[in-house]
Amino acid sequence: MKNKTSLLIIIFVLSGFLKSKGQLADSIKIHIDSSLAVLENNSLYAKSVSWPDIRERVYAAAGSARTKAGTFPALKIAFDALGDKHAAFYQYDDEYRIPNDALMLRYTDSIKAAWKKGSKIVKQMIGTTAYIRVPFMGAGKQEDIDKYANWLNDAVVELQKNNPANWIIDLRLNGGGNIRPMLAGLAAFFEDGVVGYCIERDGTATDESAFSNRSFTINGISQATIKNMIPSLANAKVAVLIGPGTASSGEGVGVIFRQRKCTMLFGEQSAGLANATNGFVFNNNNSYFLLSVANLGNKNKEALPEYVTPDVTVKSNDAFNDLSHDTVVQAAIRWLDK
Repeated sequence: MKNKTSLLIIIFVLSGFLKSKGQLADSIKIHIDSSLAVLENNSLYAKSVSWPDIRERVYAAAGSARTKAGTFPALKIAFDALGDKHAAFYQYDDEYRIPNDALMLRYTDSIKAAWKKGSKIVKQMIGTTAYIRVPFMGAGKQEDIDKYANWLNDAVVELQKNNPANWIIDLRLNGGGNIRPMLAGLAAFFEDGVVGYCIERDGTATDESAFSNRSFTINGISQATIKNMIPSLANAKVAVLIGPGTASSGEGVGVIFRQRKCTMLFGEQSAGLANATNGFVFNNNNSYFLLSVANLGNKNKEALPEYVTPDVTVKSNDAFNDLSHDTVVQAAIRWLDK
């Protein structure tokens, strides 16, 4: 009797799925299938999802949809299944990201207040140490990449005029954006050579990142034009500061500095979004998925964790307006002065 009951339940669920799928217009079915294909074929986390099960759930939830826009709640089921907290889903007037409550709880009032002031570079001397805060850089066009890269490089140039004994690069408020202007603006700190890759879902290493003559390159192509080159700082002693506000491309910068000699990372574990994303536009520009598509990899083509952990853990008081009392800054200075 139990087996018969189970069989009836399965038949009922399946018939309901087929009925809901049959009621949908062909254009809506095509849109759902296209959306699921983008997720399954591109997401870094696609292998963790049972796609036949998800497809059934999505079609069942979309049974009452009369327009493509109406499929948004149903497609969220598939998007949620990926668990990608670095991703975003936009469709017509709707948008969605998976909540990251654990990360939100790590943001202090000081971090939130600093972000409200906007993206800006902070540079100053702390005794004989040059301090520079590298912010989020949301550059897309090449002219903006060049602008941001030179903005950062010029800050390094100004500090270098003081002939500092060592450097602090603060990434604690760097929530990401485009890594290219960040590394182009900091290229003077690196020796020539390969520093990283993207590791695709199948393990293939792509997008070779390197430095050459104080220029940041990807696959051998310089990523920004720097107008005011300075002598190499590849031998400078550098402390890099990270924390929960360090995310995405900010984490990528930290990963690359970690491979540099005479360098230590101080602070707290990063946001856990250290991977490569890509955007997928379809449905006549009315649908867009931003997805994590690859892990960050080191110069040895090894995939790296999505969290960046400091070499020296220091509980931060986030005293961004008074660096003389900032616990992470002061810990870094003690090491730099050794």
